[in-house]
Amino acid sequence: MVAGWTGARAGAVLGSMLPDFEAMVKVRVLDVRDEDIERGVELHHRTDDAFHATPTFLSLCTEALAKLAALGVRRGTARAVAHVGSEMFLDGWLAQDDLHARTYLTAFYPGLMAKLQWEDRGEAFAKLHKRLSTWGPPRDYRSPAFVLQRLNDVLQSRRRLAVVDEQRPLIAEFLPTLRSSVEQRAPELLDELQDTLGLDH
Repeated sequence: MVAGWTGARAGAVLGSMLPDFEAMVKVRVLDVRDEDIERGVELHHRTDDAFHATPTFLSLCTEALAKLAALGVRRGTARAVAHVGSEMFLDGWLAQDDLHARTYLTAFYPGLMAKLQWEDRGEAFAKLHKRLSTWGPPRDYRSPAFVLQRLNDVLQSRRRLAVVDEQRPLIAEFLPTLRSSVEQRAPELLDELQDTLGLDH
């Protein structure tokens, strides 16, 4: 979305998501042979820092943490669900916008693959690339049930953050409330992000 605000070309859109793709496939990019992709990676890091410092995002996380803790969810899990869950629901909200969806899909232009040198020669990313381009915009992130499953997948390897079975119903009960809060405050959050980055949208 932020790359779209800059009028970025497909390479920069890919670059704006590339650090997340590296984390998803657990393989490093050794070399980027494209200036647009490099600009997108730089934008990713600037956006990440700005986004996580916005008053609205910090408020959403603080409020969600307090509510989850009050329900009896252990603190590490509650903090992770508040943070990552808010991000997932924001993705789901953004993906409903056709313009954002079209911008996202430009990143999967096949010719961009050859401009990245991966540690594993791109095998893991090729599989992810195919899956994401087939799946399309991540509209499923508006579904609390889908977000709960993704939270479970993302956090399961972190002992202190993992969703334990007995607390899963408590988190499932809370997620619709978190989605409503995120969607209600999303425009405010985007305005803050725009101001911090000095971009128009």
